[in-house]
Amino acid sequence: MLAGGVVAYADVASERLPEVAGGVGVVGAVLMAFALATRWKSAFPFGIALVAGSYAVYLGIHNGAVDQWAPAVAAALFASCELGFWSLERSPSRSESALLARRIAGIASGAVVTALVGALVLVLATGASGGVGLEAAGVAAAALAVAIIARLATRTSV
Repeated sequence: MLAGGVVAYADVASERLPEVAGGVGVVGAVLMAFALATRWKSAFPFGIALVAGSYAVYLGIHNGAVDQWAPAVAAALFASCELGFWSLERSPSRSESALLARRIAGIASGAVVTALVGALVLVLATGASGGVGLEAAGVAAAALAVAIIARLATRTSV
């Protein structure tokens, strides 16, 4: 569903050639659905790449400033990848509620960190200056990202 949102955004937001951006994304979404339905793990990354490619097509033909929704798109792609590969796993422990809650929290935190880091990079790339508040938010996002990465690096494999 999140990948479909990325495709829909790339298609609707495209001022020129929306059928190209949408077409690439639809092929990717269909490939993702096929991979999930048949449990064909090696096809899933190609579907994600095509969905991301639809956004790249949009950016390539986009006239104007940097896309302000790029961090949200990055978070949606991150969550789509994580949820898709989680669906493709064959794990007997899926029903344990503690494990399920921890995994969902990890995916949600990863998506939030992706969006925060993406927003920070976007602000730095555009050269916008938002004052002390924006810099404090950037420092907090970077610290949160480092803390989550450190936590993920030290935990045992699920």
